[in-house]
Amino acid sequence: MITDQHLTPLALDSGVQPVKILLVDDKQENLVSLESLLSKEDENITYLFANSGEEALKIALQEELALILLDVQMPGMNGYEVARYLRDISKTRDIPIIFVTAINEQDAHVIEGFEAGAVDFLFKPLHPYITKAKVSTFVKFYLQKKEMERVNKLTLEINQELEERVKERTKELTRVNKDLDNFVYTASHDLKAPINNIEGLMKALHETLQEKNLELSDVAPIMGMINDSVQRFKNTLLDLTEVAKVQYEEAAGKDTANFKEILEDVKLNIKDLIKGYEATIIDDFSQAPEMLFSKKNLRSIIYNLVSNSIKYSSPDRKPEIKIATTPAEGGVLLTVQDNGLGLKKEDQAKVFDMFKRLHSHVDGTGVGLAIVKRIVENCDGRIEFESDLGKGSIFRIYLK
Repeated sequence: MITDQHLTPLALDSGVQPVKILLVDDKQENLVSLESLLSKEDENITYLFANSGEEALKIALQEELALILLDVQMPGMNGYEVARYLRDISKTRDIPIIFVTAINEQDAHVIEGFEAGAVDFLFKPLHPYITKAKVSTFVKFYLQKKEMERVNKLTLEINQELEERVKERTKELTRVNKDLDNFVYTASHDLKAPINNIEGLMKALHETLQEKNLELSDVAPIMGMINDSVQRFKNTLLDLTEVAKVQYEEAAGKDTANFKEILEDVKLNIKDLIKGYEATIIDDFSQAPEMLFSKKNLRSIIYNLVSNSIKYSSPDRKPEIKIATTPAEGGVLLTVQDNGLGLKKEDQAKVFDMFKRLHSHVDGTGVGLAIVKRIVENCDGRIEFESDLGKGSIFRIYLK
């Protein structure tokens, strides 16, 4: 036996969402009686009447309905035929239909009703509590569905707005980034001319002093310092140009790059540095001898890491650099380890900063490692750094 405490209340918080239920019966008194039974529980629901199957189809096409209570036995088009028509129309096929019938609760009738598209049955004489509970459930489903649609629509709008903001922000950042790169490239290019002029003037001054047989010993130290300053300025400009080039060469062509060949080329290029520091370079490329990568970019990575390892060697021991490759993460892990000065823990995060020099006694502009990081990240790789003060450092470069 069903009691009040087991019923789901028909009164629902429908908010601003209108709820319309279509009642279909060829007898007007049945429609009035059914509305009277249901409407006592919720004033927010609107009940529409249809006295025939044809009228029911017309209303269903014009209105957004939460539920249809459809009488089975009607003259002309019966309830089963109405349900089949509703199921064939895209606008109405998802409206839940409860058949209301005085036919005996026999399997054949129930099966025919479900095949026609019913979601449930109510058998006459209608039980007030059962009727209200079933209608309440479908109204609740309808409101939940509309709320979900509202949330989905709002989410879609928010996502579209966020996508537009991201696009605009990306365009702005891309523009700013290119403007900065253009500035760096242009500034370094435009500043070459006055530097070249200063060099020319220095040379002319030196020649003039020689021609007039003037004593050079008094001005030689000053001229040496000027020449050193000019050279450092030129090196800085070259590094600035290299940074800009790296940004523009993100899509540099890839080729089969052999690690051993590139290292030998780098060693040949820095042979005086290796000899001056009496450095030892130990390599092991046996596990990953080559990969598909830009040879130019790979050479820049190895050149900067190896030359830095030598420059920042410890005065207490001769520099020893170990360079090796292993397969990793769908690419190659390049490891460069040294026994140099190392860094304090608080300084390690600054090692890739532009123009950052953490050991002032070594010549350089502090751009090399920033270039390496940019090359690696432009190719969807990553670089890791560990260091132990007084013992040395290790770079792990994941290349793809």
